[in-house]
Amino acid sequence: MRQGTAVGFQHAVIVAVLAAAGGVARAEPPPPLDVAVGFDGGWRVGSWTPLVISSTTAGLRDGEPVSVWVEDPDGQFVRSPPAVAAATADGRVEARFSVRFGRPTGRLRIGHGPTVSAPEPPPTRGDLRLVGSIPSTERVIVTYGRVPAGSRAARLLDREQGTTTRVIEAAAAGAIAFAARDYDAADAVIVCGSAVADLPPSAVAALDAWVSNGGRLVFLAGGSASTIATGSTAATRWLPGEFTSLRPLRRLGAVEAYARAGGLAERMPAEGLLVPQFSDRTAGVIDVTAFEGAGGLPLMVRRAYGMGTITWMGLDLDLGPLLGWSGCDTLVMAALGGRIQSGLERPLTESGDAADLAGQLRSALDTFPTVGGGSAVRPVPFELIAGLGLLYVLCLYPFDWWFVSRQGRPWLAWLTLPVLAAGFSAAAWGLKDRWGIGREPLAHTAEVVDFDAADGRVRGSSWAAVIAAGNGRLDVAVSADEASGALSGSGAGDGAAVSWCESAGRGFGGLDAAVPHPSLAAADYGYGATLARLDGVPIAAASSRVFEAEWSAAVREPVVTATLARTEQGTLAGGVAHHLPFPLVGCRLLHAGWLYDLGTLRPGERYDTASGRGPRSLASAITRRAAAKDRDTATRWDRATTDIDRILEVASFHAAAGGPSYTGLDAGRLARLDMTPLLTVDRAVLVGVADGDHHGTTWTIGLRGVAANVEPRPAAATLCRIVIPLAAEPAP
Repeated sequence: MRQGTAVGFQHAVIVAVLAAAGGVARAEPPPPLDVAVGFDGGWRVGSWTPLVISSTTAGLRDGEPVSVWVEDPDGQFVRSPPAVAAATADGRVEARFSVRFGRPTGRLRIGHGPTVSAPEPPPTRGDLRLVGSIPSTERVIVTYGRVPAGSRAARLLDREQGTTTRVIEAAAAGAIAFAARDYDAADAVIVCGSAVADLPPSAVAALDAWVSNGGRLVFLAGGSASTIATGSTAATRWLPGEFTSLRPLRRLGAVEAYARAGGLAERMPAEGLLVPQFSDRTAGVIDVTAFEGAGGLPLMVRRAYGMGTITWMGLDLDLGPLLGWSGCDTLVMAALGGRIQSGLERPLTESGDAADLAGQLRSALDTFPTVGGGSAVRPVPFELIAGLGLLYVLCLYPFDWWFVSRQGRPWLAWLTLPVLAAGFSAAAWGLKDRWGIGREPLAHTAEVVDFDAADGRVRGSSWAAVIAAGNGRLDVAVSADEASGALSGSGAGDGAAVSWCESAGRGFGGLDAAVPHPSLAAADYGYGATLARLDGVPIAAASSRVFEAEWSAAVREPVVTATLARTEQGTLAGGVAHHLPFPLVGCRLLHAGWLYDLGTLRPGERYDTASGRGPRSLASAITRRAAAKDRDTATRWDRATTDIDRILEVASFHAAAGGPSYTGLDAGRLARLDMTPLLTVDRAVLVGVADGDHHGTTWTIGLRGVAANVEPRPAAATLCRIVIPLAAEPAP
């Protein structure tokens, strides 16, 4: 004890002397960094999430490169593309990112300075753990403004559809979204007109791009529409027409009848309720109309907005007499599509095969072999592996023991053991060549390409599964394919992003699992200069990696010429011709609850509804109903199918097929592909498969140590969908 005390005293004296002489400098902790993530701190596992790192000038310097590292589903850190920190108006410095958290733990690492391009996370600041994670299987509704009815409407929807919905009341002034991708976690967004003025222009522009790219927006703007109409933001386009004036509404029977609630008239002031009036024809489908004086005032309008939908309501539910009215819950639920999807059965519980359609697509793509040429690629059967292991154990004991004991020479065991080990190792190696993946890496892809004929935009959604023979590193890049001739060179591949693809839920390897998927190739990796490239993704021997990608672009010329209009019977009249540089095979024209079979449609070839076959039921066509014993029965959905074409067909119009009542699965991340809401408004959708070797997404996959890139092989034909606006009246 005395000796240890003396040694400690000597060390203390030495340190004090060195410190006094300047030999030891006290390590100062780095200045704190503030982290803002998601919407009011809420973020969903597996979705793209906005992330802002900010600090004073002592923590970050203006113009300094910054990177963040977040976990993927395997628990490996993925470095984001470097962002340049920029000074803000309030005297702080911030850097913005879009990241995907693959684990609910929310582990985050931050690095800034010249070392941010290194794939390994910096050890200086350690791990940060972000709270507020939302399971990947839950739905998310983001609200801007005071919408207490939003939470109650979500509970009504959950009770009706058997889902779980999280409502996030985001602060408009603190919105951090700056790209359409930042709203990836939102299944719907509710915006109050009174909150638009507090939203930063970048958040409004990002929300506008998200809606036009397939999002669902509920816009509550009654008397506040006058302020929005005079503004210069994209929110002016969310109104269903050109605003002229505010008009008092005193007859509220239509609103009470639609909301199935009374007592609204008693809450109204004597001058009535101010609602907007529009000069031109209101675009979209009018669900509620209130009649005041000589004309009617639309109060709820559903319309297409690019490839998404906007439900506008001419009532400020967050202001005045409407705030707290019991009928607001029903109004918001109807605006979110509750009544349209009513009657759906509760979805089945999560099983071991797939938690949703997105997980089923991933499993199907990750099954080798798929469609394509080349030698068959089959995984080693588990029964064969187990049998070989059992035989090896039996050979060691009792066979080897019996043989050595019978000979009476124990030293023979030093010979038989290496012979058995070498023999079974050779047998295992031979099984790899016979049953395994062979010597060359393989990649299988699938994709959906959507065109919007109204604004000339196109988006691509693609998936790729890569399998390799040995341990290695993958470099994966994605871009829009300009060689097809349909994309403009100036905007092709705008906002392209590639990332890992994993199944939702708590199953083995799922995003919400308690422990990460055990990877045999655990190593950190990162993005290149943009989200369109991943560098150094580890892949273990005889294993696979699945990626997903998305991009958007502009088209050079109109992709379709159409004179389609809705008749009084609800069917279509007119004709349509596409101008894509390749034929579309198995074309179908969809609108409302009808489907027209067009067959093969070549570029410029016109189809006319008057000369073609009549329509048939859309739901019957998607579910493949067939007559059996004087009854129409739908083909049951096979939750174990690996038919990628069939999975994408059902996912494209999942709600029209019956949703979870038909598949027993939620759409998951494939819900963004569901165009059923467009069919109920002033849009028709032309669906077909690209003929020949035509695709919209270019995958560049390289395996380090291999001279040539891995050539992607389509596992399914490219599915093309064209959204066509309908004319006001049928052509004569």
